Amino acid sequence: LDGWWGVGKYAKLFEENLANALECKEAIMTNSGSSANLLAIATVMSKQFDGKLNKGDEVITTSATFPTTFNPIIQNGLKPVLLDIELGTYNIRASNLEKAVSPKTKAIVVQHAFGNPNEMDAIMDFAKDQNLFVIEDSCDALGSKYGNKMTGSFGLFGTFSFYPAHHITTGEGGAISSNNPEILTITRSLRDWGRACTCPVCKVILDPNFSLDLLRQAAR
Repeated sequence: LDGWWGVGKYAKLFEENLANALECKEAIMTNSGSSANLLAIATVMSKQFDGKLNKGDEVITTSATFPTTFNPIIQNGLKPVLLDIELGTYNIRASNLEKAVSPKTKAIVVQHAFGNPNEMDAIMDFAKDQNLFVIEDSCDALGSKYGNKMTGSFGLFGTFSFYPAHHITTGEGGAISSNNPEILTITRSLRDWGRACTCPVCKVILDPNFSLDLLRQAAR
């Protein structure tokens, strides 16, 4: 009703509240959880991230998964290495990670199936030892905890979906969270078509109504 149709002050408020709820430093909204997964992979493959993940590298992930958790790996030219799931939790067994790792392995993408958290302490310890990135697909696990920590706050990125079938909805939509705001600057730019104007000094970021106010002044 106020004439603002894109990402504006309410989206920013939602991002802040979501980050607080997840106990992460920052979260950004996306148009879907699927896009959040794609942005997570694309961010780590960007030149701004020093090419830490390159085409042909291997990514360990789960064999029973959602298409848009799996597809971004292939879309970006990476090689998925599949681990079987454990019946009951439908997540991978952390003890099987050793069997899947190779000199080409660069990342782990885990999915918290049906809200069941993965063994994040063991997974993060393994990732640290092997110098691997961890991305958590938490689209099914908003509000779930492993120990005293929220799912989506362990790895480099957490991804979330607000599709109507999930815990809350924004009419569709999704989000990506991280404890590294500098990296999320790259993600925000990729989300916004490669715009460089993503820094906190940007007037539109500080005041989402900035452009709208200019238009209103011009109309007068």
